[in-house]
Amino acid sequence: MKFADKNKMIYTLFKTNILPVTSLCNTACIFCSHKQNPKEVEVFQLPKLTLDDYEEMIGFLSPNKKIVIGESATRIIEGEPFANKDFMPILKIIRKKFKNTPVQITTNGILLNEEVVKELVELQNIELNVSVNAVNPSLRKKILGIQGSQNIEEKILLLKNRIKFSGSLVWVPELMEYKDVEEVIALLAENEGEHVRVFLPGVTASGNKLNMELRHIYKDMEAFAVQMREKYKFPVIVEPSYISSLDCKVDGVIRNSPAYTAGIETGDIIKSVNGMQPSTRVDGFNRAYAQKDPVLTLLRQDRLIEVKLEKKKNTSPGFVVLYDVDPDLALLIKDTVKRYNAGKVLFVTSDLAFEMIQSFLRASLFDFEYDVLKAENLFFGGTIRCAGLLTVKDILKAVEEFLQCAARPDLILLPPAMFDHHNRDLIGDSIHEIEKRFGVTVDTL
Repeated sequence: MKFADKNKMIYTLFKTNILPVTSLCNTACIFCSHKQNPKEVEVFQLPKLTLDDYEEMIGFLSPNKKIVIGESATRIIEGEPFANKDFMPILKIIRKKFKNTPVQITTNGILLNEEVVKELVELQNIELNVSVNAVNPSLRKKILGIQGSQNIEEKILLLKNRIKFSGSLVWVPELMEYKDVEEVIALLAENEGEHVRVFLPGVTASGNKLNMELRHIYKDMEAFAVQMREKYKFPVIVEPSYISSLDCKVDGVIRNSPAYTAGIETGDIIKSVNGMQPSTRVDGFNRAYAQKDPVLTLLRQDRLIEVKLEKKKNTSPGFVVLYDVDPDLALLIKDTVKRYNAGKVLFVTSDLAFEMIQSFLRASLFDFEYDVLKAENLFFGGTIRCAGLLTVKDILKAVEEFLQCAARPDLILLPPAMFDHHNRDLIGDSIHEIEKRFGVTVDTL
């Protein structure tokens, strides 16, 4: 496996505000995507880096948005952050340079102890996203591939009322029952976690032993999540989610938050923030986040309710929404189409995002013609349905079939998550192959 060069790492920092710190991991999770990757997929390990290297890289982070560690948003393999022996010094470098910027760390929690938690508390504005996955010790061994006993309940108890944290699990249908999911939800709810994310199984065609279909799994798990939200009064988010409406629907409320105190409930639809109607969920959340003491108009069933959130400027409002579309995308689309002087545009997106993108484009009232095309994740197959795992070959097949019964567009716009900084996909194919095949300008947003 290749090592990531500095340019690739800096591109990751600049594009995502994610700081890669290690490719080492202290588990061998059964659902790890790297075990399923076809040999053609290009992934990179982090080389051995010094603190001076990290100090240089940290300089490319933005202080204006949350710094994320331990999340994989590129083809760089992300491991367990606390497995890096220099991780606490790295955090201290970040805090010295960015005194107030929130830092979110995704961890499996195994290496947390009282000394580590004390240091995190002292650094301030640290948030943990704990990949719990299971509570039952024997089930944890099977799923995480760990040896010996390891009590995740003790680790969560270390965080209670000391550090802001949330949790997650990956649903492994062949090993887990719904009661195992509920155990994780209960653990986090009872120890003042903010929310839990239930990730649906992302298995390739070769790993899809149960012949699962993502939409069916989502429907079943979302129905279970509704029960859990009601039972525990706790935000339970199912990911990835199929979103069709851009209504700013509240999918959960964090306990003792401004939203909780104001009486916002799961299922409420935010119709306005300080009199301004949000165009998407992201827009509604961002408006409430940015304002001091914002006034929200809510639609609850068939009646309108007005509430005031008592909060500081640029702090969390305390309600949870699914991530849909940043409203700034409309301006980016207009500028891109104008730059290419395109009269007819073909937007290509994934199965997961198709309905959401259709709704967004309809609401944006563009003055050019367009079509929206769904590309299937044929290279990976299985339950993979997201834009970031589409390949050039997937796009070529989808567009070729589209052009058999439709006019050729002036411009094809693709999801940027497909490509690296050289406009190559996960298997190294270039975006320019699409231009060559169809004789049409191709770009990303």
